Amino acid sequence: MKNKLTRGFCPTLKKPIFAEDGLLVRFRPSMNTMRSDNLKTLCDLSEKYGSGIMEITSRGSLQIRGIAKLSYKKFVERVLNKKIFKKPGDDNSNIIINPFWNANDRNFQIYNTLAKYKFKNLPEKFGFTVDLGNVPCLRNISGDIRIENSDNEKLLVRADGSDKGKELNPNEVEKFIVNLTNWFLNNKEKNINRMSQLLLIKKLPKEWCQDKSKSKCYNILPSNCEQGQIVGIKFGRFFAKNLKNLLVKSLTPRVRITPFKMIILEQVKNYKDNNFIFNSRNQFLNLSACVGKNHCTNSLIDTYELAKKIKGKTKLKVHVTGCEKNCGITKETQILLSGRKDSINLFDFRSQESKNIGKNCEDISKKLFNDSK
Repeated sequence: MKNKLTRGFCPTLKKPIFAEDGLLVRFRPSMNTMRSDNLKTLCDLSEKYGSGIMEITSRGSLQIRGIAKLSYKKFVERVLNKKIFKKPGDDNSNIIINPFWNANDRNFQIYNTLAKYKFKNLPEKFGFTVDLGNVPCLRNISGDIRIENSDNEKLLVRADGSDKGKELNPNEVEKFIVNLTNWFLNNKEKNINRMSQLLLIKKLPKEWCQDKSKSKCYNILPSNCEQGQIVGIKFGRFFAKNLKNLLVKSLTPRVRITPFKMIILEQVKNYKDNNFIFNSRNQFLNLSACVGKNHCTNSLIDTYELAKKIKGKTKLKVHVTGCEKNCGITKETQILLSGRKDSINLFDFRSQESKNIGKNCEDISKKLFNDSK
C-alpha cells in the first residue's frame, strides 16, 4: 500500500490509499458504465466495510471511502467474488469515453480499440479522452491524448496542450496513438508526467498538428437525454444508501458515470429524488470541492462547509481545496479557494490575481467574486 502523502498516485482496488477516514479505493468501470445490480452491490459493500460514503471523481472514476484496515481484505474478496467488474484491480484504465456513446458508434469503436492495447511505461495519470459523436463534451476534462471530431467529420487525434491535431481515418488511429505515446516517452524528462508539460519545452512534429477539432463543447446539465436521465451529485459525493435507493426506485438497468459529477440513469425520464440534483439551475452545479478536513490528512479547512457558504454568491465555476495541493481542480475552474494555516487563498484564473481572505469566512460575499470581469 502507498503512503497517504504520496502525490501522483492513482488508487485502485488492490492499491488503496490511506486517508484520514480510512482506506480509499477507486474503480473506473469499462465504458464508464455499470449494471444497476452491480452498483447496488457495491453500495452494500461500502456500507458494510466502509463509511458508506462514495464519490465520483473529476475523471469519472468511482471511489469508496473509509474502509477499515482490518476489513480491507474481506472487502476485496467480496468485490472479486461478486464479479462486479470485468477487470477489477490494478488495470484501472485511463480511457475516458464520451458518456453519450451508443453501441457501435465511433466512441464505442475507438474506446474498444484503445482498451485492447497495452500502453506500457506511461505515467499513472497519463490518460486518453474519446470524445466523438454528436455531443463533444470532454474538452475541459483532464487528458493527454484526445480523440475528437474534426470540422470535416474525420477523426482527429490531438496532444493535450496543442489546439490542433492530425486528421485520420478510423483504421489509422491506433498506429498514430502508439507513435504519439512513444514520442512522449522518448522526449519527456524525469519530472514530466503530462503531455501539456512536455509541449511547453518540446514541439510536436509539424505534420501532427495541422488540423482543427470542432470548436463547440457542450455544457452538460441535469436533464433528459437520448440515453436516459442526467442526474447531478452535489460535490460528487453521496451516501451509498441514497444511491441504492435511487437505483431501486428509478428502475434503471444501467448507470453511466460521467466526469461532470453526474450520472446517467439509462432508460429513465423525469425522475426526482431530493438527495440528488435534477434541476439544471441548481446553484450547487457551479461548485466543487476536494474531500477536505476529517477525510484528508493534508486538508486545513472543511471544504464542504465553505462551498455551502458560497452557494448563491456567484455564477462562476468555483473549486474549494483544503490545502496547496489543489486536488480536483479542472480546466473549467475560474475561482480557486485553498485552505492555508491561518487564512484562505483566493486565486482568480481570469486575472491571475491572488489574495487572502479571513478563515472565519466573513468576507464571502458577491463582491468578492466580481462576476463582471
